[in-house]
Amino acid sequence: MSDVDLDFEPPAQAGGSDTFPVRAGTLRRNGHVLMDGFACRLTDVSISKSGQRGQTEVNLTGIDVFTGERREDMHPCAHDVEVPVVVHTEYVLAGIDEGRLSLVVESTGGTGGGVALPEGVLGRDIESDFAAGRCVRVTVTRAMGREAVTGHRAQ
Repeated sequence: MSDVDLDFEPPAQAGGSDTFPVRAGTLRRNGHVLMDGFACRLTDVSISKSGQRGQTEVNLTGIDVFTGERREDMHPCAHDVEVPVVVHTEYVLAGIDEGRLSLVVESTGGTGGGVALPEGVLGRDIESDFAAGRCVRVTVTRAMGREAVTGHRAQ
């Protein structure tokens, strides 16, 4: 017997990397991929045969997880692409102070740090629901060293 450690954890679970490589031909709709340095959720994945040599290519269409901006990209099927580690966490809103949200994890009572109040309609909806005395839950998305509130629901 050998003393070789055969623990094959993906880099995403090791906590050291924001991305991990995946073969482009294995990507599927609603998955995530890095496009031009931005974490995107895939809305369309199509495979086409193009070129004189018949190289199979993957056409990707995605939406930036933070801005909602549409992006497109194309890769050969056999090449690796970077897939970001995207984490969605739900918190209970405890307060709003100078444009920062005070968040609490409901199950543990721990704090979620001070995330910025989003701009636009989402931010106004969060403020008005909180001011009306409703229990507001916000979804914080983390990817590529960024974090932002990407959704909310009020009860």
